[in-house]
This record gives sequence, structure tokens and C-alpha cells, in this order.
Amino acid sequence: MMTLVAAPSHIIPVQSNNPALKDSVGGGSYLYRRQYTRPLKRWELNFPGLAEDLDLIAGFFDYAQGDNPIWFDGGGTLEVTEPIIVGLGDNARQDWDLPHRYVFVASAVIYVNGSAITSWSPVGGDGITMDKIHLSVTIGNYAQIKAKYRRKAKVVLDADGDRTRGRTFRSQNDNRKSVYQERVFLVEVPN
Repeated sequence: MMTLVAAPSHIIPVQSNNPALKDSVGGGSYLYRRQYTRPLKRWELNFPGLAEDLDLIAGFFDYAQGDNPIWFDGGGTLEVTEPIIVGLGDNARQDWDLPHRYVFVASAVIYVNGSAITSWSPVGGDGITMDKIHLSVTIGNYAQIKAKYRRKAKVVLDADGDRTRGRTFRSQNDNRKSVYQERVFLVEVPN
């Protein structure tokens, strides 16, 4: 699997996809439930540069095409800098799913009721990354479990997105010095 590292200035918007399944329960009411355990992201990347530089990027995406997964660092958009909720204690559970997959173990800081704790261990993943944590003790009812961390994303090229290249500056003297912009979309995969 290949890895894509991008500059934050080249990543324009990040969109979250939280699909839900809708079941009719009768009387005009519906029951909604998550389609995936975790939300999925979609990124638009814009790469400005000379044609010869963009050919390298285009070749990379031509190789990936949309069916070869790529590891993506998110250009800063995948870093959780403020602790986010993982769950609420219930005096029973010790294993907790993190809101995201492929979380770097070394970067994770786990909090219970606002205080950092060290009595946890990673679950799932390869030892470098994880997707859940195991607490060595049970957490009291309604105690907030939060985490902050860095992660990577497993993405594919969005085959439905408009992958385009346009010229933004035309050199009158030498066409090789014209500046272009390549635009691609990446979509996080659920597994």
C-alpha cells in the first residue's frame, strides 16, 4: 500500500459522511440507526505546479484509480487536538471503540472526567495503530471518557468526483513554464 502526504494548504474542504439506515416502524414513524460504526471523510485536494510535477501526482492517482487503497495523513485534518468523547462510563465496560480507526498509539492521550489516565492499553491494529482501547478498570456511571490523538486514513480515489487539471497561468515564451492545477477527491473506506 502506498502513502500520500499532502501540505495542509492543498486540502480545501473536508466533508463528513454519517450515513444512517431508516426503518419504518409504523404510524409514520421511523427508526434510525448508523450504517457504519464510525463517520467517513471525503477530501478535495488541489495541487498547483508545473505540468512535469503534476504528472507525477497524476501518475500516482492513475495507478491507484479508485480500487487501490492509499494511506493518507490528512495534511493536519486528521489530528484531534482537543479531547473528543469516546463514551460514558457504565460500571461494566472496559473496551471502548474510538471514534476513528488507525489511531497512532504513541499519540493517544485518554481522559476520564477531564484528567489524563495511563491505565489503558491499545486494542486492535498492528501495535503502531489501534481502533479501540481497553481500560484496566471499569469507569463509574456517566463518567466522560475522552481522547485526543493523531491518525491516518485508508482512502481511495473518488471515482465519482471530478478529477481535473486546468491551466492557471500560461507562459507566452515557454509552455513548460505554464502553471497548472490538479484537483482530486479522496474518500475514506469503511474497512
